[in-house]
Amino acid sequence: MKVGLGQMCLSPSAFYSMELSDFLIAAQGFHDLEQHRQRAEWERTRWLASVVLQPHAKKGTRIKPEDIAKFPWEKKEKKTANKMLAHTLKEWSKNA
Repeated sequence: MKVGLGQMCLSPSAFYSMELSDFLIAAQGFHDLEQHRQRAEWERTRWLASVVLQPHAKKGTRIKPEDIAKFPWEKKEKKTANKMLAHTLKEWSKNA
């Protein structure tokens, strides 16, 4: 309830009229959006660090943002989270 009414800013009538599967889909969309925002912020911070450090690099060398840090999402993403969510939705829909 705290996630739906607080973080997702759903109205009480919208929240209480949702079925569990609808809420899980909305929560997954909210999670994806928040994850995208955080990734963008980290990438911006990494870029800024490379710009700040560039004047201190040896002459003729260039500091790229990827030289500062490599993030886990830049590696091949695993689909285990999506598989777990699909399995959970399938199990809950059987019991409903």
